Amino acid sequence: MGLASVRGGRWLERILPDGTTPQEKRLLATHLAAAFLTGLCMGILFLADAIVAKTLEASALAVTTINILMGAGFLASLFWGGAMRHRPKAPFIIGAAVVGRLALALTGAWVNTAWYVAMVGLAWFAQAMIVTAQASIVRQAYAPERRDQLFGISISVASLARLLATVGGGWILDWNEETYRLIFVGAGVAGFGGALLLARLERQAAPQGTSAAGARPYRPLQEPSWGAGWRGAKESARLVLRILREDRDFRRFEGNFFIYGIAFLALMPIVPIFLVHDLQLDYARIGLARGLMVQAGVILLSPVLGRVMRATGPVRFCGSIFGVLALYPALLFLSATAAGTAQIGLVYSAFLAFGLAMAGVSLAWNLSSIHFSGEEDPSAYQAVHSVLVGLRGVSAPVLGYLVIQIGSARLGFVLTAALFALAALRMARMARSYRPRPQSKGN
Repeated sequence: MGLASVRGGRWLERILPDGTTPQEKRLLATHLAAAFLTGLCMGILFLADAIVAKTLEASALAVTTINILMGAGFLASLFWGGAMRHRPKAPFIIGAAVVGRLALALTGAWVNTAWYVAMVGLAWFAQAMIVTAQASIVRQAYAPERRDQLFGISISVASLARLLATVGGGWILDWNEETYRLIFVGAGVAGFGGALLLARLERQAAPQGTSAAGARPYRPLQEPSWGAGWRGAKESARLVLRILREDRDFRRFEGNFFIYGIAFLALMPIVPIFLVHDLQLDYARIGLARGLMVQAGVILLSPVLGRVMRATGPVRFCGSIFGVLALYPALLFLSATAAGTAQIGLVYSAFLAFGLAMAGVSLAWNLSSIHFSGEEDPSAYQAVHSVLVGLRGVSAPVLGYLVIQIGSARLGFVLTAALFALAALRMARMARSYRPRPQSKGN
């Protein structure tokens, strides 16, 4: 099915980059359908911490645990990053969808905080594997000169779906909080469908007469066993260390990205507790803040920022984006001292700044591995990125939790704003000497 035959395809035709081929349009149609279903799933998943704090009345520790599990999912890239390298990605994507996204549908099967946290944690493990696999598929699908902008369109579509899920979910939960169980069923099914379409995209993107991942032959998968898993982890660890040791530019980039990530993930347990307990917002306002305000920026700016990132390269691009992101905790800090309409206005402004910045972060997060990988399989570089996300993901939420326990949310906002600013300055400094690398197509 061609892109123009997809509902809404005509307006998409107008924003496609010049030279987009008929094959790329067909691939984009599948990609956008996958992005929309995944966005519905992620919109609900991003409400999970607010639901556990508000509906299940769980502690700040439970909220923190959810965010630690999110990081642990990316750290688990050690077990599949090496196994995934130079192999078809579809089996990994489908396996992750069965284990993680269908598990999300079972979140409400038992009204128990530990069960809830476990199911949401499995969903984050699945998301980490799917994101790691996605980089190679995107590189295979689109030519280098159009890749960033076409991927930006997919982010806009995913963000629109996330907006619908987050705002709609907030309204439904305000009507009846117990409906969270049905909402998670819908999220799990949608996420499973999105993963199936992404796996299909890999097959569609394969050059005629080659395997689903290109002309390069793939190593056979070993029989599953604990020993094989451990060998895969060691292989992945060696791969991660080799790339970081040999690629100085990527190492510097990831170091700066790590600082941003510490701030971003430290805020994860702070923000829902702040919105629910400090400001006592209802689900509708939380949904508007974390849905409409955040996703509006991502929807509108992702295709535009795709062109900007292509022109400036990931380093200079991230320096600017991290600077904008520092406004997010700064405005939340100001909202803590305001009242009435001024307070909610500052909250909405904070999330709008967050959305504008995250439009760029989403591009950099998913595509920087392609910019740096050269002729290497970008899933290998994405595995490095995922492992580092995991390392900070299992530690930074604890930092946020300790800040809440020892100090206050406002202290957390000051610390994270400073870290975002530091990451921005370091990226700007790196940009003075960094030269973007030529990009290639294929695995």
